[in-house]
Amino acid sequence: MGVEEDSAEAIALALEAIKIQSDLGLSLKSRLYRAAREARPNLNALKLARRMLHLYAINRNRVRRFLGDFLSNELSNDSRILLELLISSLISNLHLGEPEKLALNLRRVLSKELIEEVEPWLGIIRTIKENIVEVPEEERYPSWFINMLSRILGKDEAENLMRFQDRVKPPTYFTVNRLLSREDDVLKLFERYDIEFSEDERLEGIYVIKSMKKSKKVLDLARKGLIMIHDFSSYYATYVMDPKPGDVVLDVCAAPGTKTILMAIAMRNKGKIISVDSSFTRLRTHLKRVKKAGVLIVNDVLADATKPLPLSLKADIVLVDPPCSSIGLFWREPIYRWTIKPRHIRMFARFQVKILENSSAHVKSNGTLLYSTCSISIEENELVLEDFLKTHPEFDLEEVYPKLGDHGLRGLSEARRLYPHRDRCNGFFLAKLVKRS
Repeated sequence: MGVEEDSAEAIALALEAIKIQSDLGLSLKSRLYRAAREARPNLNALKLARRMLHLYAINRNRVRRFLGDFLSNELSNDSRILLELLISSLISNLHLGEPEKLALNLRRVLSKELIEEVEPWLGIIRTIKENIVEVPEEERYPSWFINMLSRILGKDEAENLMRFQDRVKPPTYFTVNRLLSREDDVLKLFERYDIEFSEDERLEGIYVIKSMKKSKKVLDLARKGLIMIHDFSSYYATYVMDPKPGDVVLDVCAAPGTKTILMAIAMRNKGKIISVDSSFTRLRTHLKRVKKAGVLIVNDVLADATKPLPLSLKADIVLVDPPCSSIGLFWREPIYRWTIKPRHIRMFARFQVKILENSSAHVKSNGTLLYSTCSISIEENELVLEDFLKTHPEFDLEEVYPKLGDHGLRGLSEARRLYPHRDRCNGFFLAKLVKRS
Protein backbone atom coordinates (compact mmCIF):
# COMPACT_ATOMS: atom_id res chain seq x y z
CA MET A 1 0.00 0.00 0.00
CA GLY A 2 1.11 3.58 -0.71
CA VAL A 3 1.33 6.37 1.83
CA GLU A 4 -1.93 7.94 0.67
CA GLU A 5 -3.80 4.63 0.87
CA ASP A 6 -2.57 4.01 4.44
CA SER A 7 -3.38 7.60 5.36
CA ALA A 8 -6.93 7.38 4.01
CA GLU A 9 -7.53 4.11 5.84
CA ALA A 10 -6.09 5.61 9.04
CA ILE A 11 -8.30 8.72 8.75
CA ALA A 12 -11.43 6.60 8.29
CA LEU A 13 -10.45 4.45 11.27
CA ALA A 14 -9.70 7.45 13.50
CA LEU A 15 -13.01 9.03 12.51
CA GLU A 16 -14.90 5.88 13.54
CA ALA A 17 -13.02 5.74 16.85
CA ILE A 18 -13.97 9.32 17.74
CA LYS A 19 -17.62 8.63 16.88
CA ILE A 20 -17.85 5.73 19.37
CA GLN A 21 -19.77 6.94 22.41
CA SER A 22 -17.42 8.51 24.95
CA ASP A 23 -19.92 7.75 27.72
CA LEU A 24 -18.92 4.09 27.47
CA GLY A 25 -15.91 5.04 29.57
CA LEU A 26 -13.42 4.13 26.86
CA SER A 27 -10.25 6.07 26.09
CA LEU A 28 -9.58 7.11 22.50
CA LYS A 29 -7.04 4.29 22.23
CA SER A 30 -9.61 1.73 23.41
CA ARG A 31 -12.17 3.12 21.00
CA LEU A 32 -9.63 2.84 18.20
CA TYR A 33 -9.06 -0.86 18.85
CA ARG A 34 -12.81 -1.43 19.03
CA ALA A 35 -13.19 0.23 15.63
CA ALA A 36 -10.24 -1.78 14.30
CA ARG A 37 -11.95 -5.07 15.17
CA GLU A 38 -14.65 -4.15 12.67
CA ALA A 39 -12.49 -2.55 9.98
CA ARG A 40 -9.50 -4.94 10.22
CA PRO A 41 -6.99 -2.37 8.90
CA ASN A 42 -3.39 -3.09 7.94
CA LEU A 43 -0.80 -2.51 10.67
CA ASN A 44 0.63 0.69 9.14
CA ALA A 45 -2.82 2.26 8.99
CA LEU A 46 -3.54 1.24 12.59
CA LYS A 47 -0.28 2.80 13.82
CA LEU A 48 -0.96 5.97 11.85
CA ALA A 49 -4.53 6.19 13.17
CA ARG A 50 -3.23 5.94 16.72
CA ARG A 51 -0.75 8.74 16.09
CA MET A 52 -3.45 10.86 14.46
CA LEU A 53 -5.73 10.42 17.45
CA HIS A 54 -2.95 11.39 19.83
CA LEU A 55 -2.31 14.60 17.90
CA TYR A 56 -6.04 15.25 17.57
CA ALA A 57 -6.43 15.00 21.34
CA ILE A 58 -3.62 17.49 21.93
CA ASN A 59 -4.73 19.99 19.26
CA ARG A 60 -8.50 19.55 19.37
CA ASN A 61 -9.43 22.76 21.18
CA ARG A 62 -6.94 24.82 19.20
CA VAL A 63 -8.26 23.52 15.86
CA ARG A 64 -11.92 23.82 16.88
CA ARG A 65 -11.48 27.44 17.80
CA PHE A 66 -9.76 28.12 14.49
CA LEU A 67 -12.42 26.33 12.43
CA GLY A 68 -15.18 28.14 14.28
CA ASP A 69 -14.26 31.28 12.38
CA PHE A 70 -14.72 29.55 9.01
CA LEU A 71 -17.28 26.76 9.12
CA SER A 72 -21.01 27.09 8.66
CA ASN A 73 -23.35 25.81 11.32
CA GLU A 74 -24.93 23.45 8.82
CA LEU A 75 -21.85 21.26 8.57
CA SER A 76 -22.42 17.79 10.08
CA ASN A 77 -20.52 16.55 13.12
CA ASP A 78 -18.71 13.89 11.05
CA SER A 79 -17.49 16.53 8.60
CA ARG A 80 -16.22 18.74 11.40
CA ILE A 81 -14.33 15.85 12.98
CA LEU A 82 -12.80 14.91 9.64
CA LEU A 83 -11.54 18.46 9.09
CA GLU A 84 -10.23 18.58 12.67
CA LEU A 85 -8.31 15.34 12.14
CA LEU A 86 -6.76 16.57 8.90
CA ILE A 87 -5.76 19.98 10.25
CA SER A 88 -4.44 18.55 13.52
CA SER A 89 -2.22 16.16 11.58
CA LEU A 90 -1.12 18.92 9.22
CA ILE A 91 -0.03 21.41 11.89
CA SER A 92 1.87 18.58 13.63
CA ASN A 93 3.80 17.82 10.43
CA LEU A 94 2.39 14.32 10.12
CA HIS A 95 3.09 13.07 6.60
CA LEU A 96 -0.11 11.88 4.91
CA GLY A 97 1.13 11.90 1.31
CA GLU A 98 0.24 14.06 -1.67
CA PRO A 99 -3.05 15.96 -1.11
CA GLU A 100 -4.56 15.05 -4.48
CA LYS A 101 -3.80 11.34 -4.10
CA LEU A 102 -5.02 11.40 -0.50
CA ALA A 103 -8.31 12.99 -1.61
CA LEU A 104 -8.79 10.23 -4.20
CA ASN A 105 -8.23 7.54 -1.60
CA LEU A 106 -10.56 9.22 0.88
CA ARG A 107 -13.32 8.98 -1.71
CA ARG A 108 -12.72 5.23 -1.70
CA VAL A 109 -13.00 4.71 2.09
CA LEU A 110 -15.51 7.37 3.15
CA SER A 111 -19.13 7.82 2.24
CA LYS A 112 -20.03 9.85 -0.81
CA GLU A 113 -22.21 12.16 1.31
CA LEU A 114 -19.38 12.95 3.72
CA ILE A 115 -16.90 13.66 0.93
CA GLU A 116 -19.33 15.93 -0.89
CA GLU A 117 -19.98 17.92 2.28
CA VAL A 118 -16.30 18.31 3.19
CA GLU A 119 -14.82 19.04 -0.26
CA PRO A 120 -15.84 22.73 -0.38
CA TRP A 121 -13.88 23.28 2.83
CA LEU A 122 -10.66 21.56 1.78
CA GLY A 123 -9.35 24.92 0.64
CA ILE A 124 -8.81 25.76 4.30
CA ILE A 125 -6.43 22.83 4.56
CA ARG A 126 -4.57 23.91 1.43
CA THR A 127 -4.05 27.43 2.80
CA ILE A 128 -2.59 25.96 6.01
CA LYS A 129 -0.31 23.58 4.11
CA GLU A 130 0.97 26.44 1.93
CA ASN A 131 1.52 28.67 4.99
CA ILE A 132 -1.00 31.22 3.75
CA VAL A 133 -3.01 30.86 6.98
CA GLU A 134 -1.65 29.82 10.36
CA VAL A 135 -3.59 28.08 13.12
CA PRO A 136 -2.98 30.32 16.16
CA GLU A 137 -1.06 28.82 19.05
CA GLU A 138 -2.83 28.58 22.38
CA GLU A 139 -2.55 26.69 25.64
CA ARG A 140 -2.52 22.94 25.10
CA TYR A 141 -3.90 22.31 28.58
CA PRO A 142 -6.93 23.76 30.38
CA SER A 143 -6.13 26.67 32.67
CA TRP A 144 -7.31 24.86 35.81
CA PHE A 145 -4.77 22.08 35.20
CA ILE A 146 -1.93 24.53 34.54
CA ASN A 147 -2.73 26.35 37.79
CA MET A 148 -2.98 23.11 39.76
CA LEU A 149 0.28 21.77 38.36
CA SER A 150 2.07 25.06 39.08
CA ARG A 151 0.95 24.92 42.72
CA ILE A 152 2.31 21.37 43.04
CA LEU A 153 5.56 21.61 41.07
CA GLY A 154 6.21 25.31 40.59
CA LYS A 155 5.70 27.15 37.32
CA ASP A 156 8.94 26.15 35.58
CA GLU A 157 8.69 22.47 36.46
CA ALA A 158 5.01 22.42 35.50
CA GLU A 159 5.93 23.79 32.07
CA ASN A 160 8.63 21.12 31.77
CA LEU A 161 6.09 18.38 32.48
CA MET A 162 3.53 19.67 29.98
CA ARG A 163 6.14 20.20 27.28
CA PHE A 164 7.52 16.71 27.90
CA GLN A 165 4.09 15.09 27.62
CA ASP A 166 3.44 16.72 24.27
CA ARG A 167 6.83 15.91 22.75
CA VAL A 168 7.96 12.55 24.14
CA LYS A 169 6.33 9.23 23.31
CA PRO A 170 5.46 7.09 26.36
CA PRO A 171 7.73 4.03 26.69
CA THR A 172 6.42 0.48 26.41
CA TYR A 173 7.10 -1.57 29.54
CA PHE A 174 6.55 -5.29 29.92
CA THR A 175 6.98 -8.09 32.41
CA VAL A 176 7.19 -11.81 31.74
CA ASN A 177 4.35 -13.96 33.02
CA ARG A 178 6.30 -16.56 34.96
CA LEU A 179 3.12 -18.54 35.58
CA LEU A 180 3.10 -19.64 31.93
CA SER A 181 6.73 -19.61 30.86
CA ARG A 182 10.32 -19.26 32.01
CA GLU A 183 11.55 -15.69 31.86
CA ASP A 184 14.74 -16.62 29.99
CA ASP A 185 12.75 -18.44 27.31
CA VAL A 186 10.51 -15.45 26.63
CA LEU A 187 13.42 -13.00 26.56
CA LYS A 188 15.16 -15.24 24.01
CA LEU A 189 12.06 -14.91 21.82
CA PHE A 190 12.44 -11.11 21.98
CA GLU A 191 16.02 -11.43 20.80
CA ARG A 192 14.99 -13.78 18.00
CA TYR A 193 12.36 -11.26 16.86
CA ASP A 194 14.97 -8.45 16.78
CA ILE A 195 13.23 -6.57 19.56
CA GLU A 196 15.67 -4.39 21.45
CA PHE A 197 14.89 -4.16 25.17
CA SER A 198 16.57 -3.67 28.52
CA GLU A 199 15.70 -4.28 32.14
CA ASP A 200 14.66 -1.10 33.91
CA GLU A 201 17.47 -0.19 36.29
CA ARG A 202 15.06 0.94 39.00
CA LEU A 203 13.28 -2.38 39.64
CA GLU A 204 14.20 -5.96 38.90
CA GLY A 205 11.85 -7.86 36.58
CA ILE A 206 10.40 -5.04 34.47
CA TYR A 207 11.69 -4.32 30.97
CA VAL A 208 11.36 -1.45 28.52
CA ILE A 209 11.23 -1.90 24.75
CA LYS A 210 13.73 0.35 22.96
CA SER A 211 12.97 -0.56 19.36
CA MET A 212 11.15 -3.22 17.39
CA LYS A 213 10.72 -3.97 13.72
CA LYS A 214 7.61 -6.10 14.15
CA SER A 215 5.23 -4.93 16.86
CA LYS A 216 2.88 -7.76 15.88
CA LYS A 217 5.27 -10.23 17.53
CA VAL A 218 4.99 -8.38 20.83
CA LEU A 219 1.20 -8.25 20.56
CA ASP A 220 1.11 -11.99 19.86
CA LEU A 221 3.10 -12.70 23.03
CA ALA A 222 0.74 -10.46 25.00
CA ARG A 223 -2.36 -12.15 23.55
CA LYS A 224 -0.97 -15.54 24.56
CA GLY A 225 -0.48 -14.24 28.09
CA LEU A 226 3.29 -14.80 28.04
CA ILE A 227 4.01 -11.14 28.71
CA MET A 228 2.09 -8.27 30.25
CA ILE A 229 2.31 -4.79 28.78
CA HIS A 230 1.60 -2.18 31.42
CA ASP A 231 2.87 1.06 32.89
CA PHE A 232 5.85 1.18 35.23
CA SER A 233 3.62 2.53 38.00
CA SER A 234 1.49 -0.64 38.13
CA TYR A 235 4.60 -2.76 38.63
CA TYR A 236 5.93 -0.36 41.26
CA ALA A 237 2.72 -0.65 43.29
CA THR A 238 2.93 -4.44 43.22
CA TYR A 239 6.63 -4.38 44.07
CA VAL A 240 5.94 -2.19 47.12
CA MET A 241 3.14 -4.51 48.30
CA ASP A 242 5.53 -7.47 48.10
CA PRO A 243 2.84 -10.20 48.24
CA LYS A 244 4.17 -13.59 49.30
CA PRO A 245 3.02 -17.13 48.42
CA GLY A 246 0.21 -18.06 50.79
CA ASP A 247 -0.94 -14.48 51.45
CA VAL A 248 -4.59 -13.44 51.45
CA VAL A 249 -5.02 -10.32 49.32
CA LEU A 250 -8.11 -8.15 48.88
CA ASP A 251 -7.95 -6.28 45.57
CA VAL A 252 -10.56 -3.51 45.62
CA CYS A 253 -11.71 -1.91 42.35
CA ALA A 254 -9.69 -4.64 40.66
CA ALA A 255 -10.66 -4.39 36.98
CA PRO A 256 -9.11 -4.52 34.43
CA GLY A 257 -6.75 -6.76 36.41
CA THR A 258 -3.15 -5.75 35.72
CA LYS A 259 -2.18 -5.55 39.38
CA THR A 260 -4.17 -8.72 40.14
CA ILE A 261 -2.06 -10.70 37.68
CA LEU A 262 1.19 -9.11 38.85
CA MET A 263 0.36 -10.06 42.43
CA ALA A 264 -0.51 -13.63 41.44
CA ILE A 265 2.83 -13.93 39.65
CA ALA A 266 4.68 -12.69 42.74
CA MET A 267 2.69 -15.16 44.88
CA ARG A 268 3.50 -17.99 42.45
CA ASN A 269 -0.20 -18.89 42.30
CA LYS A 270 -0.22 -19.78 46.00
CA GLY A 271 -2.61 -18.10 48.42
CA LYS A 272 -5.82 -16.23 47.69
CA ILE A 273 -6.78 -13.01 45.91
CA ILE A 274 -10.31 -11.68 46.29
CA SER A 275 -10.99 -9.15 43.52
CA VAL A 276 -13.84 -6.71 44.00
CA ASP A 277 -15.43 -4.46 41.39
CA SER A 278 -18.83 -2.79 41.08
CA SER A 279 -19.28 -3.40 37.33
CA PHE A 280 -20.35 -6.79 36.02
CA THR A 281 -18.92 -5.95 32.59
CA ARG A 282 -15.53 -4.93 33.98
CA LEU A 283 -15.47 -7.96 36.27
CA ARG A 284 -16.20 -10.29 33.36
CA THR A 285 -13.28 -8.76 31.44
CA HIS A 286 -11.14 -9.08 34.56
CA LEU A 287 -11.98 -12.77 34.87
CA LYS A 288 -11.07 -13.42 31.23
CA ARG A 289 -7.73 -11.68 31.64
CA VAL A 290 -6.68 -13.51 34.78
CA LYS A 291 -7.70 -16.88 33.36
CA LYS A 292 -5.73 -16.27 30.16
CA ALA A 293 -2.74 -15.36 32.32
CA GLY A 294 -2.92 -18.73 34.09
CA VAL A 295 -3.97 -17.26 37.44
CA LEU A 296 -5.69 -19.87 39.63
CA ILE A 297 -6.03 -18.11 42.99
CA VAL A 298 -8.52 -15.33 42.19
CA ASN A 299 -12.14 -15.14 43.31
CA ASP A 300 -14.18 -12.28 41.82
CA VAL A 301 -16.83 -10.49 43.90
CA LEU A 302 -19.38 -8.07 42.45
CA ALA A 303 -19.79 -5.31 45.04
CA ASP A 304 -19.86 -1.53 45.40
CA ALA A 305 -16.90 -0.54 47.58
CA THR A 306 -18.45 2.83 48.43
CA LYS A 307 -20.63 0.73 50.74
CA PRO A 308 -19.55 -1.84 53.37
CA LEU A 309 -18.26 -4.91 51.54
CA PRO A 310 -20.19 -8.21 51.86
CA LEU A 311 -17.06 -10.00 53.12
CA SER A 312 -15.97 -11.33 56.49
CA LEU A 313 -12.29 -11.89 55.70
CA LYS A 314 -9.22 -10.20 57.11
CA ALA A 315 -6.44 -9.89 54.55
CA ASP A 316 -2.68 -9.67 54.78
CA ILE A 317 -2.75 -7.03 52.04
CA VAL A 318 -5.59 -4.78 50.93
CA LEU A 319 -5.02 -2.91 47.69
CA VAL A 320 -7.22 0.15 47.18
CA ASP A 321 -6.76 1.48 43.65
CA PRO A 322 -10.03 3.39 43.33
CA PRO A 323 -11.56 5.16 40.33
CA CYS A 324 -9.92 8.55 39.95
CA SER A 325 -9.81 11.57 37.65
CA SER A 326 -6.93 10.00 35.67
CA ILE A 327 -5.12 13.31 35.30
CA GLY A 328 -1.90 11.32 35.66
CA LEU A 329 -2.76 9.75 32.29
CA PHE A 330 -2.73 12.98 30.27
CA TRP A 331 0.55 11.77 28.76
CA ARG A 332 -0.87 8.53 27.36
CA GLU A 333 -4.43 9.74 26.86
CA PRO A 334 -4.26 13.47 25.99
CA ILE A 335 -8.00 13.63 25.20
CA TYR A 336 -8.60 13.39 28.97
CA ARG A 337 -7.23 16.91 29.43
CA TRP A 338 -10.29 18.30 27.67
CA THR A 339 -12.88 16.02 29.28
CA ILE A 340 -11.79 16.07 32.93
CA LYS A 341 -12.97 19.07 34.97
CA PRO A 342 -12.24 20.16 38.56
CA ARG A 343 -15.68 18.93 39.59
CA HIS A 344 -14.67 15.41 38.56
CA ILE A 345 -11.68 15.56 40.92
CA ARG A 346 -13.96 16.56 43.81
CA MET A 347 -16.46 13.84 42.89
CA PHE A 348 -13.83 11.10 42.77
CA ALA A 349 -12.30 12.27 46.06
CA ARG A 350 -15.67 11.73 47.78
CA PHE A 351 -15.83 8.19 46.37
CA GLN A 352 -12.24 7.48 47.37
CA VAL A 353 -12.86 8.45 51.00
CA LYS A 354 -15.71 5.95 51.20
CA ILE A 355 -13.83 3.17 49.40
CA LEU A 356 -10.77 3.56 51.62
CA GLU A 357 -12.93 3.53 54.75
CA ASN A 358 -14.83 0.37 53.78
CA SER A 359 -11.74 -1.47 52.56
CA SER A 360 -9.71 -0.72 55.68
CA ALA A 361 -12.08 -2.83 57.76
CA HIS A 362 -10.62 -5.93 56.12
CA VAL A 363 -6.96 -5.41 57.01
CA LYS A 364 -5.66 -7.91 59.57
CA SER A 365 -3.46 -6.90 62.48
CA ASN A 366 0.01 -5.94 61.16
CA GLY A 367 -1.43 -6.16 57.65
CA THR A 368 -0.78 -3.71 54.83
CA LEU A 369 -3.20 -1.25 53.24
CA LEU A 370 -1.90 0.14 49.96
CA TYR A 371 -3.60 3.19 48.45
CA SER A 372 -2.78 4.26 44.90
CA THR A 373 -4.22 6.43 42.14
CA CYS A 374 -3.22 7.50 38.65
CA SER A 375 -3.93 11.08 39.66
CA ILE A 376 -1.51 13.75 40.84
CA SER A 377 -4.14 15.98 42.46
CA ILE A 378 -3.75 16.68 46.17
CA GLU A 379 -7.53 16.30 46.67
CA GLU A 380 -7.51 12.65 45.59
CA ASN A 381 -4.34 11.70 47.41
CA GLU A 382 -2.91 13.57 50.41
CA LEU A 383 -6.24 15.03 51.51
CA VAL A 384 -7.94 11.61 51.34
CA LEU A 385 -5.14 10.11 53.45
CA GLU A 386 -5.17 12.97 55.95
CA ASP A 387 -8.87 12.50 56.62
CA PHE A 388 -8.41 8.74 56.94
CA LEU A 389 -5.47 8.91 59.36
CA LYS A 390 -7.30 11.39 61.61
CA THR A 391 -10.08 8.88 62.25
CA HIS A 392 -7.97 5.68 62.16
CA PRO A 393 -5.11 5.96 64.66
CA GLU A 394 -4.59 2.20 64.37
CA PHE A 395 -3.00 2.80 60.96
CA ASP A 396 0.52 4.17 60.49
CA LEU A 397 1.80 5.66 57.27
CA GLU A 398 5.04 3.81 56.48
CA GLU A 399 7.96 4.54 54.21
CA VAL A 400 7.65 3.12 50.71
CA TYR A 401 10.65 1.13 49.51
CA PRO A 402 12.32 1.57 47.16
CA LYS A 403 11.90 5.33 47.31
CA LEU A 404 11.24 6.16 43.68
CA GLY A 405 9.87 9.44 42.44
CA ASP A 406 9.15 12.29 44.84
CA HIS A 407 7.85 12.34 48.41
CA GLY A 408 4.22 13.04 49.19
CA LEU A 409 3.01 16.58 49.91
CA ARG A 410 1.50 18.24 52.99
CA GLY A 411 3.97 16.52 55.30
CA LEU A 412 3.13 13.01 54.11
CA SER A 413 6.71 12.40 53.02
CA GLU A 414 6.41 8.61 53.39
CA ALA A 415 4.09 8.49 50.36
CA ARG A 416 5.47 8.63 46.83
CA ARG A 417 4.58 10.67 43.78
CA LEU A 418 5.63 9.79 40.22
CA TYR A 419 5.62 12.31 37.38
CA PRO A 420 5.90 11.52 33.64
CA HIS A 421 8.79 13.89 32.87
CA ARG A 422 10.90 12.67 35.78
CA ASP A 423 9.95 9.01 36.09
CA ARG A 424 9.01 8.06 32.51
CA CYS A 425 5.62 6.69 33.58
CA ASN A 426 2.06 7.76 34.30
CA GLY A 427 1.49 10.39 36.95
CA PHE A 428 0.95 8.25 40.05
CA PHE A 429 0.48 8.36 43.82
CA LEU A 430 1.27 5.57 46.23
CA ALA A 431 0.97 5.26 50.01
CA LYS A 432 1.55 2.29 52.32
CA LEU A 433 -0.27 2.01 55.63
CA VAL A 434 0.18 -0.69 58.28
CA LYS A 435 -2.44 -1.65 60.86
CA ARG A 436 -0.90 -1.85 64.33
CA SER A 437 -3.76 -3.32 66.35
